[in-house]
Order: sequence, then C-alpha cells, then structure tokens
Amino acid sequence: MEVASAAVADAAAGAHGARERRTSDDIGDVLTAVLDALASAPRESVAGRRRIYEALESELEAELTHESAPPERADFRRRQLRMVARLLEIDIRAGEDVLAAGYAPATLGADNARLTDGLERRAQQRRQQEARDARRLASRDDVAFEVALQPQEAREVALLRTRLAGMHARQHGAQPGTLQSRLASIVPLFRIQLHILQNESRIALLWSVVGPAVLLSLISSLYFLMGTHYVLGMDVPTFSLLGATTWIMFRQIVFRTSTAYVSARGLINLEPVTPLAVALVQGCLFIAIYLGVYAILITVGHSVGLITLPVRWSGAIAYVVMMGGAGVAMGLIFGSIAIGWHFFLRLAPVIERCLELFSSVFFVSEQLPEPYRKYFLWSPFAHGLQLLRSSYFDTYSSHDASFTYFITALVFLAVLAVAMERRARPNVQPM
Repeated sequence: MEVASAAVADAAAGAHGARERRTSDDIGDVLTAVLDALASAPRESVAGRRRIYEALESELEAELTHESAPPERADFRRRQLRMVARLLEIDIRAGEDVLAAGYAPATLGADNARLTDGLERRAQQRRQQEARDARRLASRDDVAFEVALQPQEAREVALLRTRLAGMHARQHGAQPGTLQSRLASIVPLFRIQLHILQNESRIALLWSVVGPAVLLSLISSLYFLMGTHYVLGMDVPTFSLLGATTWIMFRQIVFRTSTAYVSARGLINLEPVTPLAVALVQGCLFIAIYLGVYAILITVGHSVGLITLPVRWSGAIAYVVMMGGAGVAMGLIFGSIAIGWHFFLRLAPVIERCLELFSSVFFVSEQLPEPYRKYFLWSPFAHGLQLLRSSYFDTYSSHDASFTYFITALVFLAVLAVAMERRARPNVQPM
C-alpha cells in the first residue's frame, strides 16, 4: 500500500512537472503528460493506474482554476485527458508497449478532431445565444441593438444611413421614426400584401368566391331537405349567404391577421414598419376583398333569381365591416398570444369552430326554444350577424340581438387587442 501511494505521488509530481512545461492544450502535450506519469510507475495494476489518472485530473482542475479558463475550454481539457486515458487503457490491456519511443494511439488524431469540432460548436452556440439575449433585451428596452463593427464597416454604415435618410426625405418628406413616416408606409404595405397574395396562389383569390358559395349551398341544402324555404320571413339562399360569407370573411381575417403579426419579422427591419401596421393592413385588405365577394355573389345570385337585394345597403355594409373589424381584433389577440406561446395558432381553428356554432351562422336565436337562447346570445358575433340580417331584410327584425351589446363587445375586443399587442411587441424580433 505504501509502495502504491509512493507511485501515485511520483506520478503526481511528474504530472506537475509536465504542467509546468506545457502552456497549451495540444493533444500531444496531453499524451506526453499522461505517459510521463505512467512511466514513473510502469508496473502498476489497473487500480493503481486509475489512481494515477485521478491524480492527473486533480492537477488539471487546479490548473484550470488558476487560469480561470472559460467553461467550454475547461470542459474540452477534461475531455482530452479522459480520452487519452481511455485510449491508453485500451492499448495497455491489448498488450501494447505504450512507453515505447514514438508511441501514439491509432485513433488519437480523429478522436481529438471530434472533440475540437464539439468545442467549436458549443462556443458558436453560446455566442449565438448571447447575441439573441442581447437583441431581445434591446428590443424590450426599446433601444438600438448595436453590433461591433470594423472601422471600415462603421464608415460604410454611416454613409449608408446618410443616403437612406436622403432617400426618405425625397420620397415623402417625413423624418424616419415619426408618425408621418409610419402612415406613409401604409400604402406600400398594401401593395406588398397584394403582390404576396397574387404570387402566393391565384386559386386562393378564386376560393374567396367559391368558398362562401360552397358553404351557402351546404346550409341551404339542409333547409331544403327539411322542406323549409323561408326562415322567419327570410329566403333560405340569402339567409345562408349572409351567414356563410360573413363568417368565412371573419375566419380568414382572424387567421391572416394573426399569422401576419407573427411573421412580420422580415418587414419590421424597415424603420417605419411595425407588426401592428402589417396586421392591420392584412385585415383591411381581406375586408375589402370580401366586400367585393359580397358584391359578386349578390349580383350573380340576384340575376338568376336566387338572392334578394338588401333593403338598406348602408346598414348591411356597416355590419359586414364591423364583423371584419371584430375579426381584426381577434386576429391581433391570437397573434399576440402566439408570440409568447407558438403552439397557440394550432388551437386557433378549434376555437374558431366553437365560435361558429354560437354565432348565428346556420340559424338565428329566435329559432331556438326560449330556455336555450341565452347560451347562444353570449357571443357578440351572434348579435352582429342577426343585426346584419335585420338590416338586410325588411321582413325580419331580431328581438334578441342587442346593438349596445355588440358595439360594447367590439370596443372591448379592440382595446384588449391593442393592449395585448403593445405587451407582445417587444418580443417580436426582426429576422
């Protein structure tokens, strides 16, 4: 036992001398240090060699503490020592003379290259995470995120900023960052969204007309199969058209607005553009599209004798626009939640389907028994659709729908959407 302790002490002394001689973490130096320690006790058993390796690890820990090495570099040095010890043990147990001149494990270079690659990946991941944290902190504090630049790059950036300011001044005469410059960005955003919509899929524009017609046919067919041609004085095709088209518009605006808010990271690199502006432009664009869809369906349907014309055009259009505004508010709420919880948008279709059942799309509350009406009238969208039908038809006036409740709910949704958007905006990171 005393002999073994002396051998370990000699090995530790040899390792200490090797530590003083080497100044880098070169794998050759590590191998030399371990072989020097083993040479001080060439006939040690497996347990004795393990004690030698543990002594070397203790010496390495002391060296790392003295140098205050970064975590990645310290972990790399530990892995190197353990790897060398493992390779030596494999060769020793295979009967190879590891103390012979010029000896080196066969896979030493490949294994060390793998460790080096891992070190570089971890260092790169750490730098990327630090950059993301710094960018997020700057966005939350509403300050500019500055990146260290080379002198030549700094001069080029300064020149670029000067030229961009001159371009902004010539284009609309507003200073960047002002309300005027942000309002001036609305029209270009509309043009960009129109180009995106056109290039995304022309079938999507066609489906904005075909989709309501399909849902209109499904709703109408259910009433026709039951032998019903009028619902409380409203003809079934027009009744179905108002419910189907308005709800499809509402659904499209919710989904488009919420996804536009989440995916606005590319455009908000431009100073006048905000995520809120992108979402509002997307919502208003689809309100305009579906007003055109309404005009097409009503005109074509009336020409073939299926659809009746509204008795109050202004009232009908106003309620359609208000339902679209409710969709924009819901889309902003969904998008704001999705900034913090990315999985939420997968649940959005389920929430929308549940709302559809309680929003007078397929029937009005007056068709239900009195005890059950209160369960459907909690939805402000049910009030909106019934008020729309009351304004459209001269033969129907909803006794359950409340204009006050609908407007109050609409204002509440708008205020909640703006508040949630303001809270979520610092977490929207540019691409």
